[in-house]
Amino acid sequence: MKKALSIFAVAALSAAMVFAGGSKEGSSNSLRFMWWGGDARNAATIEVINKYMEENPGIEIAAEINSDSGYIDKVAVMLSSGTAPDIMQQNVDAVPDFVSRGDFFVDLYQYPELFDTSGFEPSFLASFGTFDGKLLAVPTGVSGLAMIANNAAAETCGIDLTKQISWDSMLADGAKLHQEHPDYYYANVDTKILAEYVLRPYLRQITGEKFLVDETKELGFTRDQLVEALSYIDQCYKQGVFQPAAESATFKQQTQNNPAWMNGRFVFGFAASSNANLLMEAIPGGSFTAVRLPLAEDRVTDAYFVDTPQYMTVYTGSKNVEEAIKFLNYFYNNPEAQAILKDVRSVPPTSTARAYCAEQGILNPVIMQAVDYAQGMNGTSDKGLSTNPEVIQIQEDAIESVAYGTATPEEAADQAIVLLENFLSRQ
Repeated sequence: MKKALSIFAVAALSAAMVFAGGSKEGSSNSLRFMWWGGDARNAATIEVINKYMEENPGIEIAAEINSDSGYIDKVAVMLSSGTAPDIMQQNVDAVPDFVSRGDFFVDLYQYPELFDTSGFEPSFLASFGTFDGKLLAVPTGVSGLAMIANNAAAETCGIDLTKQISWDSMLADGAKLHQEHPDYYYANVDTKILAEYVLRPYLRQITGEKFLVDETKELGFTRDQLVEALSYIDQCYKQGVFQPAAESATFKQQTQNNPAWMNGRFVFGFAASSNANLLMEAIPGGSFTAVRLPLAEDRVTDAYFVDTPQYMTVYTGSKNVEEAIKFLNYFYNNPEAQAILKDVRSVPPTSTARAYCAEQGILNPVIMQAVDYAQGMNGTSDKGLSTNPEVIQIQEDAIESVAYGTATPEEAADQAIVLLENFLSRQ
């Protein structure tokens, strides 16, 4: 996830409202565009907005820059109250829930003359952003879960970065590493990372099922299997693979700001490939390698999959739907916009933008390697019930109770199953 707004980004917000013109009351062609991001994404997005307004003098676009913290809740309130911006960047996990709750997003397939999808791989759009045949959300890039090694820390701790990591080797190597180098830890994590990168993949590699099965609205695992996964996380904390939860909790969703990471005391960091640059930028002059994510030797599926980091949507309540769609078409397909945006939202989703980035040597080779690894995995997306915000909170609470030692893996599993079955009963 992106870090909270820095002083620069707060200043950029003020600049955006000035240079992007704001949204004049009574203007018939005014749009609001809301997103979250770091400094580079914010600056590039504002530049594209300004460029579009220069070329379309009758259009005014107000930029609304946010932190990712609390963003989903903010969007939910806006949608329910009818105050949502015309164009919104969306959290991928939240969109299926929003779609299930109302007719909030415009089907861009209904506007082929305004929005050109020819640069997107059809199968990618079918998997990401299409709901019941409707293109309600447009992926902002090609992404995947990434595991990034700090080469210096790996060398100090004797970790072989060419070896495929398994869950067993991660525990054994991490425990040995911390025993021999007490100031070092194997992996920089928080409860959100553990839910997405460990708990759900660990279970899917055993079961081949999503955490919650959308079609049948049932648990995708047994109690014993959930106990096993939580026991694994418990042992990782107890044996020093992970930094104590009390020390890392302050940096939830900002693990790149953990002083232990910034000082080179973690071998590995986890991030979506679209955000992996934040881990690398936190250690100026550092050297990094993308490695393959952990795989069980007897797995029935790799569990990991290629994904999109965010979506863009057009609000059905917009008074200027067609103008909003025209801007999105420019945002995705105009060569000048592609040159400005580059890879600020991960590897671009269109063939033309990827070709430009390749020609210019823009794409970070570590991030490209992480995406290549994700594309080589045979897992399928687990978006849906498994990533509903309420379900994710249940996952994180179970992990947190084990990490802090307030519950055994058995107790945490039992409590989680009660809450999950209650959730499923309401679907």
